[in-house]
Amino acid sequence: MRHVRSIAAFLSLAVLTGALSGCGKGETEDNGAKEQLKGRWVETRQELPEELASWNLGQIFSAEGEVHLLASRQENGKTVFSEWAAQEETFTDVTQSWLASVELPCGEAMGVMLAQSGDGTQYLAARYALPEDASYRSCLWKSDAGQARDITPEKWTVLNEEWGMYESIRGIAALEDGSLFALTYTSMDLLSGEDGNVLESEEVSAQYNDTVVSDGENIYLCATENPGMQIEKRQGSPGGSVTKIDFPTDSAYGANICATEEGSLIVAGTDGIFRRRAEADTWEKLLDGLETDFAMTESWCAGLAVQEDGSIYALFQESGGGARLNRYAYDPEAVVEIEEELHLYTVYESPLLQQAAVMYHREHPEVAITIQYAYSAYDSGEADYNAVYQELNTLLMGEDAPDILVLDGLDMDSFMKKGLLADIGEAVGPMEERGELLSGITRNYIQEDGKRYIVPLQFGFNMALGRDIEAENMASMEALADFLSGTEENYLGPQTVGELVDKFYPYFCGDIVKEKQLDREALGGRLECLKKIADSCGIVESRGKGERAYSMWDLASGAKLAFSQATGFKNCMFPIAIVDYIQGSFAAYENSFLPLLQTGICAKSRYQDTAMDFLRLALSESVQDKDHYLGFPVNLASLEKQAHEDRSESEAFTSIEAEGGEVEFAIRQYSDETAEALLAICKTLDKSAAEDAKIREVLIEALGAYLEGSQTNEATVQRIEDGLKMYLAE
Repeated sequence: MRHVRSIAAFLSLAVLTGALSGCGKGETEDNGAKEQLKGRWVETRQELPEELASWNLGQIFSAEGEVHLLASRQENGKTVFSEWAAQEETFTDVTQSWLASVELPCGEAMGVMLAQSGDGTQYLAARYALPEDASYRSCLWKSDAGQARDITPEKWTVLNEEWGMYESIRGIAALEDGSLFALTYTSMDLLSGEDGNVLESEEVSAQYNDTVVSDGENIYLCATENPGMQIEKRQGSPGGSVTKIDFPTDSAYGANICATEEGSLIVAGTDGIFRRRAEADTWEKLLDGLETDFAMTESWCAGLAVQEDGSIYALFQESGGGARLNRYAYDPEAVVEIEEELHLYTVYESPLLQQAAVMYHREHPEVAITIQYAYSAYDSGEADYNAVYQELNTLLMGEDAPDILVLDGLDMDSFMKKGLLADIGEAVGPMEERGELLSGITRNYIQEDGKRYIVPLQFGFNMALGRDIEAENMASMEALADFLSGTEENYLGPQTVGELVDKFYPYFCGDIVKEKQLDREALGGRLECLKKIADSCGIVESRGKGERAYSMWDLASGAKLAFSQATGFKNCMFPIAIVDYIQGSFAAYENSFLPLLQTGICAKSRYQDTAMDFLRLALSESVQDKDHYLGFPVNLASLEKQAHEDRSESEAFTSIEAEGGEVEFAIRQYSDETAEALLAICKTLDKSAAEDAKIREVLIEALGAYLEGSQTNEATVQRIEDGLKMYLAE
């Protein structure tokens, strides 16, 4: 059983002012009057000088007890740099002449980093492409008597013929002994600070993010584990002793680290800001993430730095351009005033829920939202829903039962039948009537008594992708079966019984059971279609090691038909790029939607009015406008806004199998016409896909002989009915 993890919108008073800060005092009562506790870490926006308005802020770091910013901008087709330092509550231009002399012959540089050693020597590393060269090169310069001296290691200048690219610098740090530690995608190197020669080298054997920080003596790297992350503390060189430090957070949505000169570590991300003092073996939480901009999804942190007085600075990049700087410091006069604390339970971690929680708290400072999730996005493999049920049932029976429930993957009917969910019609109904929501989706949740207990905050749909097949022939099971039975080509490739069931049963699962009875006629018709599809693709008993069914990755080679879950306009960029490449077509299979973040309110909650108000916010444009790749919004205005967004920042390159070999594949933003087609599909979806573990199990057990031709349709229907009789009667 997995441990359920939690992130809180606000720490309790005891944690904030006692255990963590070490300088708080408990509440005291004097003649019945309660004295409010004071003292906590706070976030403030740091004003930047107007001179920086024309510069792009790309890096933040500490040097000699001061916080520094590295800025860049384009001048006459070249990239130039400047350096700024925090001095007397503002930032001052401290650009040295050597840095001012560096001009990169390009319009954009990537991975730009400035490092400074203990003796004041500075180094600039950058990746950029020359106008005549499509491949990015990594370069390294050193300050030398006011001049910039190129000390790029020779290995960075050699083109890798296999990959068609140069060594790519990901992070660099200066050590007290005058050497440099550099991380690339293939190695970690100790470089001479004098001439850039490689002194030691070690191949990268783990997956690291692009963060390399140092306290002058040690190097700290973030290694991705499964699940979660670890910090590797390396003493000096790549081959030095390695100490692994557990991360203080399980959140999948990124965290940043920095190290102070005395060896303390700071980690900051969506779960909060944490500090681990030198030689300590535990983390202390300074401030919860949902009290900060780290929890806001329209920006991301580009780095951390610590001022000599212990205050922490974070540089944020904003979606669409721009940057801002925040300062975090302990304020002995700050007061916590929480009147209501709501608990939200979700099976899966979600940036939309996180955004809603922090926005609600900012609008209502007296209300705290705690989000508890069973699985982070780092968790791989199938969810253990038995463990989730056990954990959730324990919570529901306790005094601190969740006020808000997000029940994806769980049997929501059982929660409704047990009276555990409140009617949320007063929140959802008026929004539908005003045309704010996609009622074709949300009205599916109205019960026979007119009440509703669940509403999805997001949705997806099953996108059928095909080559040499028209969209209308992929839009339904009947049309697909008729088309495939009329062609001799194998569109899907061989399938196991389980693979066929998983591809198709969620879209007829709800049709074959009516009022706890199996609809034999509906089931028989669906089985006939499935038999035609099986005859076309062929059935294999099992997969060999390393074998898999065709997917959309194979549409440019072996496959001619595949399915992909579409969960957002950005998420659709890859499948649409595949369709464009093969000059194919796409359709929403069965016009069905995949409900996501199915949310209800616990009937025993003491704060139902507040929970209802939170639900309205979660369904509003202010929360639903952001495209997280994880679902389309059910808010109509947000859906239309996302459809017309510029998605060029999400373009990418990869490779696929095509034309008898591996080819470079560009994932670019699709046309306005395609965006309108996706928007039109979303507006017409009106049937919920459904999954049922027992029905799936019985179908797989019963269909083998039928799909192979040794069992009749009627006998198969009877076998399925027998297998489900007791289950449906419960």
